[in-house]
This record gives sequence, structure tokens and C-alpha cells, in this order.
Amino acid sequence: MSGERKVGENFDSDKADSIFDKLKNVEGKIKPKKEDGKLKNISNLMNEAKYLENKGKLDEAIDLYKQVIFELPDASKAYGALANIYAKQGDVNSENDVLKKAISNCKDNKDFKNRLKEIE
Repeated sequence: MSGERKVGENFDSDKADSIFDKLKNVEGKIKPKKEDGKLKNISNLMNEAKYLENKGKLDEAIDLYKQVIFELPDASKAYGALANIYAKQGDVNSENDVLKKAISNCKDNKDFKNRLKEIE
């Protein structure tokens, strides 16, 4: 078996989206927004999120960083950026939650562990 997943001809993406919508809050994950071809890959999402963050559009940047994490659950840079935004906003609870998720999902999590100790 090649390990490659194939979508069958009977696959209904609308039905799958509907099912996903019902389950999207499981484990705190959000469904990525469809952007009609924009922001197709992780790198573009990260670049756009950083741009928005630099422009002070923190809520929009948060949404994009969450999309990156949804697509790539071990994206340590996205977790770090998200935690930084929450720290800037003074949202210690959200920062704490992000750091805990980063620790459980990222292989190289020493910095996240140290930072979590500092804020607890």
C-alpha cells in the first residue's frame, strides 16, 4: 500500500464540510477559511499573519495563525507567534492554552515549557 489517500468518486465535499462544521470545536480546532485560491499554503498563511500582526490587526493575525496550526499541528512558529500576540494583549489564559498545545504537539518544545513556567 502506497500510503497515499485517494478521494473516491462518491466523495461529497459539501457533506464532508457540513460534518466538519458540526465537529469543528473538538479539541479547540477551527475550520480554515476558504479563500478562493489565496493563501494556498502554510508559508503564505504565515507571511500574511505576520503582515497583519505588524499592521496591528491582531485578531485577523490570530485567525491565520490558528489556520496554520489546524493545517500543520506541529507548527512551532505559529504557536510562538500566537502566544506572543496573546501576551501583548494581556490574555494570560489564552497564552497559557496555546503554550500547553504547543508542548503537546511540537517535538522541540523546551522554549514553550520554559515560557509556560514563567507565566504560571
